[in-house]
Amino acid sequence: MNIIKRVTKFFLFLTIITVMVSLTVTALYIFEHSSTTKGGFLYTFLPTEESGSAAFFLRQAATQLRMQLPSPDQNSVDVFATQNPSVIVYSPTTTMPETTVPYSPITTAPIQTNPPALLPPIAPIILPPAPYKPLFNEPIPATLFNIFPFYIPENSHLYEYFYYVWYDLLPETVVWKVNAHLHLPFYSHIRINNNPNPLLVNPFYRLPYGFSPYYLVPVNNPYCTLRATPETVTAFKTFRESAIENGFNLTVRSAYRPAQQQARLFANQNFVDGVVARPYHSEHQTGRALDLSGPQGFLDAFAPSPTGIWVANNAHYYGFIIRYRADTTHITGFIHEPWHITYVGLNISMYMHSNDILSLEEFVARHPEASLNR
Repeated sequence: MNIIKRVTKFFLFLTIITVMVSLTVTALYIFEHSSTTKGGFLYTFLPTEESGSAAFFLRQAATQLRMQLPSPDQNSVDVFATQNPSVIVYSPTTTMPETTVPYSPITTAPIQTNPPALLPPIAPIILPPAPYKPLFNEPIPATLFNIFPFYIPENSHLYEYFYYVWYDLLPETVVWKVNAHLHLPFYSHIRINNNPNPLLVNPFYRLPYGFSPYYLVPVNNPYCTLRATPETVTAFKTFRESAIENGFNLTVRSAYRPAQQQARLFANQNFVDGVVARPYHSEHQTGRALDLSGPQGFLDAFAPSPTGIWVANNAHYYGFIIRYRADTTHITGFIHEPWHITYVGLNISMYMHSNDILSLEEFVARHPEASLNR
């Protein structure tokens, strides 16, 4: 019995070995003779899509596997189906024309122009076009800046340079900001405004030493110590009468200040720019600036009060502007002062309001003749 069992086990083992060798030989034969394309290193034998839904999903999985395989040479990668629709070949030795093998920005593997009915091609990512600005080494057309009436030929090189630096600004904005010297730090490159009735006084334009307005009159009554220029007082009286008719009372807290008083205020603020102007850089020295107080006499209470809101909405109808707005601190160089109104004349105040010009710096940069003709 033991001999019979041993012989049976021997023949069973021999049969298993024979079957495995036969299967190996058959697989090698099929591998070498299933396609006329030699050198392929991945042959996937799957039924066609028409054979059933299971075949479709198997072919999808095979396609994903091919797309993830590393390529020895991306320029010679070929993903295509042979004439036999049941055979999918991924081969580095067969190169398709470049015009039919576009590359996708999403994956490193190429995409077929007309692939078999397996997976839809991957669409490239399309971004919206960005606004074009010339590169730094590209020439800028001369008409980009000189079409504006406030173009200054001497500033042409500054326009070109800061057109790149202020990359988010339009050419028109670049021109007027350069004209207003906003490409420079505050209180640098200071110019003297020698106009006897100066319109613009700021960190870049100061008054000449010894300057005082040609004439000053009391703001409220003959015994009032607060004084301003005659045209400023006349316009303010009309402004105040209109405010009273609408239920508001305008109280002047400060008006003309000589240079010596301005110097003391600047020293009391520890010589910090942006809060109090330096001597000869203050609009109060021109006699055209007025500080209005709130209901309790405090400046900080003026902006949120109904009176402050009414002044902000109606000052331009009487020749005044809110000189230091919250959205122009980077232009004026001063903090938000809603109580500070400046008389510029009815024509200028209405023009600024109608053209959405928020600062006197922008107006003078666009209309330099306005400051000279005052």
